[in-house]
Formats: sequence, C-alpha cells, structure tokens
Amino acid sequence: MNKIKNRILGTNEKVFWVLDQNNSTQFAVAAEIEGNAEDNAWRLAINEVQKRHLNLRVQISGDQYSKAHFESVEHCPIPLRIISDTGKNWNSIVEEELKQPIDIAVAPLVKAVLIQQSGKCVLIFISNHSIGDGMSVALVIRDILTLVSGKLVEHLETSSSLDELVGLPLEKIDFSTAVGYEPNYKKSQPRSSVKIECLKLQYDLTQKLIERSKTEGTTIHGALSAAIVIALKRLDPSAQEKPVSILHPLSARTTLNIGEDYGLLINITTLSYNPPPQETFWNFAKDVRKGIASLQTPEWIRQDIEGTSELFKNGMDVKDVERLLHRGTEHEVMLTNLGRLCVETDYYPLKLKLLWGPMVLTPHQDAQTIGVATLSGELTLTLTGQKSSKSLLESVEDILYEACLTPQDTQLDKFYEKAVN
Repeated sequence: MNKIKNRILGTNEKVFWVLDQNNSTQFAVAAEIEGNAEDNAWRLAINEVQKRHLNLRVQISGDQYSKAHFESVEHCPIPLRIISDTGKNWNSIVEEELKQPIDIAVAPLVKAVLIQQSGKCVLIFISNHSIGDGMSVALVIRDILTLVSGKLVEHLETSSSLDELVGLPLEKIDFSTAVGYEPNYKKSQPRSSVKIECLKLQYDLTQKLIERSKTEGTTIHGALSAAIVIALKRLDPSAQEKPVSILHPLSARTTLNIGEDYGLLINITTLSYNPPPQETFWNFAKDVRKGIASLQTPEWIRQDIEGTSELFKNGMDVKDVERLLHRGTEHEVMLTNLGRLCVETDYYPLKLKLLWGPMVLTPHQDAQTIGVATLSGELTLTLTGQKSSKSLLESVEDILYEACLTPQDTQLDKFYEKAVN
C-alpha cells in the first residue's frame, strides 16, 4: 500500500478545516444500482479502493492552522453500514448520516452505507470536504463498482493540493512537533436538522436542455443558475428586487488537466444575480456562463488561492478566520454540478442507473445546496438544507420546461407573471 507523506494542508483544505471546527463540512453522493452482490464483495471492494486513493486513509493532525497537516494512517478501514431494505427512502438515510459529523482527527474521513433491496441497491458515500470534492466521490463509486465486477484498479501515486498544482509552494513545518491535533474550540456538533429532496428530469427534457443550451451559447450550469434565480423570485415575489447569491464550486480538473485523484480540486466563488425583467432567459443564462468561464483559467485559480492564503499568514485566531470565511461565502444557494459523467454503467452483475448529489452541508444555516449529476442522458437534482422544500426543485423544472419549449427567448417578466397569476 502506498503511503502518503505527511504534508501541510493546502489553502482550500485549510478553509474547510477551519469551517469544520464549528459546522461540519461533509457531503454525500448516492448511486442507484440495478442488481445485487454479496455483502463481502462490497467490503472487499471498498478495502481495495482505499489503497488506490491516498486521501481515503488520512486524518488531520496539528494544533493550529499553520501546522495542520494530513497524516497517513495504515490500518483504518472505511466504515461500511449495510442495511437491509427497510422501506425507507435513501434520502432519509442520507439525512441521518449527514447530521453526524465526521471526526477529522480520526482516519478515515469518509464512510459508506449500502442499502440492499430486492434486485437493486443504493450505495451512499459520505466524505469530509477537506479531503475531496463531489467528482472524487463519483470516481470512487465507479472504482468500487469496477472492483465488485471482478476487475482491477491501479493504485495512484500522488495526492497534491491545488497550491502545488498551480506552482505555489506549501509551507515547511517540523511534523514531529505538529502532532496531537487539538481543536482551537469546540468540535463540530451534530446538525439538528437535515432535509434532502430529490427530483429527476424527464429524459426528453434533459435532451432539450442540452441541445438548447448549446444552441444558445451557454451551458446546462448557466441555464440551471438562471432557473434557480427566477424560481427563488417566483416563490417569494417580495424578493424580486433583491439580488440572489449563488455559490459555485468550480472544478479545476479540466483546467489543470488533473487525473482521477481523490482530492479537494475545486475553487469556490459567490456571484450575485439580479437581472432586469426585460432580460431574456437565454441571454441571462449566457451571461452566467460567461461570468463563470472567465474564472476557469489557471491564472484565476492561482490568484484566488494566493488571495485566500493571506487569511492564514497574519496570525489571526481561528475563530476570526472562520468569521471572515463565513462572511465572504454568504449565499442563498450553492449550485454544485458534476456535469455529464462519462463513466461506464455496466458492471456485471450490477448496472449503475442514477447518480444523485452532491448533497452538501454548508456552514450557512439558511442556505440550500442544489446538487446536479447527468448520467446516460438523465439529469438528477437534489436539494439539501436545514429546511429544504421540494417546491424549489419543481419550480426550477417548470422554468426549464418553459424555456426549452418556447422557440423564442422569453423575457423574464413573463416568468414572473406566472408566479403571480
């Protein structure tokens, strides 16, 4: 088994380490699977996939953010809870799991749940955000299914931070004096409430959305962002004059040509939207796409990391850093989109049918997360929050249907009128 060398946390990893000490920053992805395999086959596959991905066997050690680092642990099996079909929806089980924080000082910083049902199953993988992102979990689910099907996966050698990948050096510390992690204040407490709603777009609507977005010079993410802004204003007409803040996790994998590492390979940015009523839907979606595309460059990623890293260089107390991070990431909705997943679906005797998530808890108690995944032409939406309501997802679906159905590009005031009438 490859052993990761102890290394100091990268900038974005430190961000989640700080946030986690007050509010758990974990997330989940769920896979609906056709077919069944023996419980032991799943256990062996998860054991093997842990050898492939180095971050699946680390804990965070160090007594302050200047010394916080990943420490490799050799024997730390990933917790796997196997549930026989109880009649519960899988999302209620994810709610239970996300309520309980993962202890970042004890390896591993992930866990899994398998729901065995007649002729089908659901695999749920939960991770702390300091070690990975949504695409990392999607890749791990693929690897687990590959192993269950009897095939092999290679072990990966590296686990670099984004800092290193854009050429920024990590600080040097004496790891012998940095062990014995003690949080600067209370550890994350269980969440009092987690609510998850889910909705799958019809195949035909997904195809129309893909085609129309391409024709209009935008992306599915741009169209979804536009629909979310309109939906929030529809559901609360009194807020139509207020801007809507959406937090976008932006993957660096394509931009930096990163492989399949399990790591935190995203930057986050919060953008505010308040389009005028005379704006058209697809022009709005196109503007969203342009704003995001301008941030998906190596130069922007490097500058963003350099700017954030200043928080950890002036000797501020962790509580003060946490308050600044909390203030700088305020949002109504996080939109986290795995995009169109180019993964196999056949893993005999299993078949991957749907992927749901990422279902993410943010430190902002009133914020909600919309997770998006598209597999085999079917787009899934999940809504995660303290008091999430499915009406937001249903409104987003209605708006996308209206936008794709109409040949012309409809002005936004027509969408708002439907909320009133």
